Order: sequence, then structure tokens, then C-alpha cells
Amino acid sequence: MFFIYRVLYAVALLVMVPVEYFKRPKGLRRRWFLERTGRYPAVLSKKAAEAPTVWIHAVSVGETITAISLICRIIAEITPNIILSTVTDTGRQTAKEKLPDGVEVIYVPFDTQSAVRRAIKAINPAVFIVMETELWPCIFKEMRRENIPVVILNGRISEKSFKGYKKIRFFMKGVLRTVTLFGMQGAQYSERIIAMGADKASVKTLGNFKFDSAPSPVIPPWALRLSHPALVIGSTHEKEEAIVLSAVKRLMASIGGLSVVLAPRHPRRFDEVGAILKSLDIPFVRRSEITDVSASFVLLDTIGELASVYGVGDVCVMGGSFVPKGGHNLLEPAFWGKPIVCGPHMENFPMAGEFMAAHAAVATDAGGLYEVLFELLSNGAKRVEMGKRASELYQRNSGAISNAIRELKTIIGIQLVDFKLPRKVL
Repeated sequence: MFFIYRVLYAVALLVMVPVEYFKRPKGLRRRWFLERTGRYPAVLSKKAAEAPTVWIHAVSVGETITAISLICRIIAEITPNIILSTVTDTGRQTAKEKLPDGVEVIYVPFDTQSAVRRAIKAINPAVFIVMETELWPCIFKEMRRENIPVVILNGRISEKSFKGYKKIRFFMKGVLRTVTLFGMQGAQYSERIIAMGADKASVKTLGNFKFDSAPSPVIPPWALRLSHPALVIGSTHEKEEAIVLSAVKRLMASIGGLSVVLAPRHPRRFDEVGAILKSLDIPFVRRSEITDVSASFVLLDTIGELASVYGVGDVCVMGGSFVPKGGHNLLEPAFWGKPIVCGPHMENFPMAGEFMAAHAAVATDAGGLYEVLFELLSNGAKRVEMGKRASELYQRNSGAISNAIRELKTIIGIQLVDFKLPRKVL
């Protein structure tokens, strides 16, 4: 089966490489091709001779952001030598902008024997960490061949992926048995990875890193000027604004002093959402145009502020949950101790069920949204109680990164015993 995988992957490369090469800016093409074929600067292996190198793979932007807190802890407690690999250009750019100085950022090699062997020789990692659950059969096999531990952290397996992987369990079992540690987000994911063929002894439930990735504790000054009660609607998608704004328009007519912040998920939709607001005769001001004058409705058309703006909300609504997008991160408002309202689509965040069960969040559909929001915005005591439970749940589930650091210290500590000696080939 592994031979078939290699053949299919090679065929896919023949089609994909020219397309991927030419779609990149000219100044980036050569570096992309060299690194994806496993050719990296010699300085990387020289660093590994001074202290162990931790190679972390984060496929794109989301995984890269999640890895930042982990990387800072590894630098502080284990080793300064960190290499982060990505697949996407946006992931690479995000890493360069947000990671501490000294962290090397590279493209991951193609999942071929030759590229991976060149990469291992150039990097000489003490451990290879994969964020979430990117499975790379050839990389894992070659790491095992060189006796380099493979660790999956913040692991999760969606229901859709789980069903697909189970169909090829005979192949997946061999891939998964090359992994030293599966650090999964929750018990549900631990059960799934074991059912796929992972050795039960290698699977541990460490928690969700996103509980440990706190937003900036500083609320933007413009948001502090909002009147109360305040409603923050985060990360909305196409066709979702029509649903939430229908309820919001009724709320603005029935609740005096209500202020609203609406944050579309994608920057390319800022103008589109502005046009929707105008068509509904809802007066608003764009965040990018705010002056010293306060506003009752703000279209958040900037990037990076939403997680902190949740701190000013009296009620927070999760976008991506009233249309089938899987929802967005309800941990951000939970950090601030805010009551959370979700739609029926929170598949990407299974912990939403835990929030519902603890009465830290409430789920509704489009038809019930107005009533749910009206009740919460009119009932301060209920808001406080829900927010308190959300904060307690956040605190109770924090510590995932500390758990991961503890495991890594054990794994890398074993490697350090004979770190400078040639690794035994299994």
C-alpha cells in the first residue's frame, strides 16, 4: 500500500509542481522549489550541533498561529533552535511576522524519500512535531528510520476525516505506528485516532492549545466608548449577515442604547457587508474611519482586533454557525467571561457541546435568534452567570501547552543522552 501511495503522490507532483511554481512571485520560486525538494542552508545542521533542534510543521496560517505560544515555551524551557515548516505562502508570511527572532521558517519538503532524506540531513532534528493532525507517510517513515521521534500535538480528527481514514485503516495503521506521541485535544479525538490504528500507549489527551492562546488583554480605546448593552458578532460569512441583521434590526428598535460590532470573517467582504448594511438602512461607521465620536454600530473592517473587542461585549455571537461553515472560536469570548450565542453549525469546535452543557453558551437557529438575544441583553444577572461559567470552563481547560512541554522534555531528554552520536538506524 505504501508503494501505491508513493506512485500516486509522484503522479500528483508531476501535475502540481509546475502550477505551484509559476503561481508564486518570481523572487520566491527558486527558494520554494529548493526547499520543497529538501535543500536547505547548511547553517541549520550547524545549529543542531550546538543544541537540539525542534522541527515543527504547521501547514498554514491557523496552525502557525496556534503554534506560537508553544514555540515561545520551547525556546524558554527546552532549546533556542526552532525550525517551523509550512506548506502555504500565507502560513510562511504569518510565521515570519509573528514568531520570535531566530526561528527559522522553511517550506516543508515534498513527501518523497529523496526530499525528506535531504531535509533530515540538513536539519538534523531531535524531534519532529506536527500541529493538529497532518499525516505525512513518507516523512514519518523516514523519521522513524533515523530514530527521530514524531510527535503530533493539538491533534484532532474531524468526523468526516475519521470516516475516510477508517476505510483505509490497513494502511493508516502502519503510518500511525511510526508516531511516538499523539497529543490530542480531547477524549473524542483520542478515541478516534486509536480506532484508526494508533497504539493506545502512544495516545494522550493533553487539551486544546487554543485554550492557552489568550487574546491581547487590552481592549481597543474606540471599543471602550461603545454604549451598553453591547453586542459583538464575530466572523460572519456570506448569507449569514442577512440572518443576524434581521434580529439586530429588531433589537435596535426594542433595546435602548444598544451598540453593535459586526466583524465579517474575510477582509474581501468588508465592502460587501457595508453595502448590505446600507440596503437595510442601518446607520454604521467603519472601524477604519472611526474618529473620537462614538458610534452605535461599527463594521469591524480591520484585522487582528476581534479577539480583544469581545472583551467589551455584553453578549457575543459566533459567526460561521448560522450557515454551514462549522463555526468559529468561542474560546475568545470565553477568555473574557462573556455569554456566547451559537447557531446550529459548530462542527469545527466540538467543545461547544461542553459549553452548552455547562450553560456557558446557548444554541439557537435563525428563527430563535432574536428571542435569545433579547432575553440575554435584557437580563444582566443571566449574562453574568453565563459569562462566569464560560470563564470557569476556559480556566479549567487551560494548561494544554504545559502538558505538551512536559511530554517534549521527556522525549527530547532521552535524545540528549547521545545527541552528538550518530543515530542508530532502525
